[in-house]
Amino acid sequence: MVGASLGPPGRGSLSRLIRLVICVLTLCALSVQGRSESTEGHSKDLLYKYKLYGDIDEYAYYFLDIDIGTPEQRISLILDTGSSSLSFPCAGCKNCGVHMENPFNLNNSKTSSILYCENEECPFKLNCVKGKCEYMQSYCEGSQISGFYFSDVVSVVSYNNERVTFRKLMGCHMHEESLFLYQQATGVLGMSLSKPQGIPTFVNLLFDNAPQLKQVFTICISENGGELIAGGYDPAYIVRRGGSKSVSESVSGQGSGPVSESLSESGEDPQVALREAEKIVWENVTRKYYYYIKVRGLDMFGTNMMSSSKGLEMLVDSGSTFTHIPEDLYNKLNYFFDILCIQDMNNAYDVNKRLKMTNESFNNPLVQFDDFRKSLKSIIAKENMCVKIVDGVQCWKYLEGLPDLFVTLSNNYKMKWQPHSYLYKKESFWCKGIEKQVNNKPILGLTFFKNRQVIFDIQKNRIGFVDANCPSHPTHTRPRTYNEYKRKDNIFLKIPFFYLYSLFVVFALSVLLSLVFYVRRLYHMEYSPLPSVGKAPADA
Repeated sequence: MVGASLGPPGRGSLSRLIRLVICVLTLCALSVQGRSESTEGHSKDLLYKYKLYGDIDEYAYYFLDIDIGTPEQRISLILDTGSSSLSFPCAGCKNCGVHMENPFNLNNSKTSSILYCENEECPFKLNCVKGKCEYMQSYCEGSQISGFYFSDVVSVVSYNNERVTFRKLMGCHMHEESLFLYQQATGVLGMSLSKPQGIPTFVNLLFDNAPQLKQVFTICISENGGELIAGGYDPAYIVRRGGSKSVSESVSGQGSGPVSESLSESGEDPQVALREAEKIVWENVTRKYYYYIKVRGLDMFGTNMMSSSKGLEMLVDSGSTFTHIPEDLYNKLNYFFDILCIQDMNNAYDVNKRLKMTNESFNNPLVQFDDFRKSLKSIIAKENMCVKIVDGVQCWKYLEGLPDLFVTLSNNYKMKWQPHSYLYKKESFWCKGIEKQVNNKPILGLTFFKNRQVIFDIQKNRIGFVDANCPSHPTHTRPRTYNEYKRKDNIFLKIPFFYLYSLFVVFALSVLLSLVFYVRRLYHMEYSPLPSVGKAPADA
């Protein structure tokens, strides 16, 4: 083999070297661009955001405002992923409650149209009642609403000023009962999907009339209010791993626009932080048209409290206030919550009795007994007093010391369920938002939604979960509307009860005294007649 001499490169080799350098730089640029696009992909999604109001304690639901008819009449609607109907009371209803807005007036909308029966038949296999197609809906807690169907124009306006308008069949309440009579929100907005040959639902019509949006919607609720997001989810709300700090604190943008290239306070690249934060847990939906998922376990202190190895099929339902689980599972969890519920911190005997408990004394020994002891000691050290309200529900003064729960999904991933989510704020206490199931229906309710983005991916038939710092929209910030019920204009509702009672007592006494004087006057006129004019006295 002949060795090559290492002389100076010629023009040909120099040009090849330049082309090689350019090629390498181009590949690097494309690689960087690809990584940037992969991390910014979600932030470029077009998002329409709608404010949610309400809470778990006072309202027991979250609601949004949409406009119905021409001209528009604003209606407050409970956000309900457990049903498919859009309905509210209409003018003329004699069995409806008093809600935030006046009943919808069909006569004031020039685009409204009642769905009448034709030859005693109705479309979508609806019943014909008194010449109109009947609307009827029952709910698992026992409520029922009924009336008739009508169609009108629905306008949904996001707070970033994007409007989607479409015509929809809706239910006109002519009868309400149970909880519906007393709720403040006027109607219900069902968010489940259309069945074949069924009435098109709000969700399907929204995305059909906004093709620029991905067929994904997200619910993100805080202790007071939250957001409904159409078109995807917002990475800026996601909680960073290792702390409660959100990505939005280190990454610019609210779901649109480029991500900041600067380093975070800890020196961490925001792109890396974003990738680490976006650990969304996805679970396939098990039933068509409804949002059921498979839950294989519920852990407390490392121990699965669920007795069935088959797991549970649970409905992800924003229309249910609390999370409902089978009675045996509830009793196992509640046993340990009762131990952590110390009502009298000054009762040394009771406190020491709890501290002396051993793992062997439990019917269901704990895998992480040391963590249980730490929780109990933390509650005692911080004097985290506990009280019990209706049905023995425990309420703690603080969140400190309460354990994390873990929900095991079908892929055996354990999703953390933190105290600030499964407990809800009630005055100055935090109360447990888990109950025994009703009618054999296990439900992941609002106490499972709270402080996370729950992402409903319609195209891929799955639901995602990720911890989030959801925005807050207290109800007092909600704009007033011209058609709201005029309760605040009633003078008697502005006067304290004590003054009303005093006014009533004064009025009653006045009437009573007037009657006494009137009777006394009649008595004197009857039995003490006046002497006749001009007649002399008898002794004269």
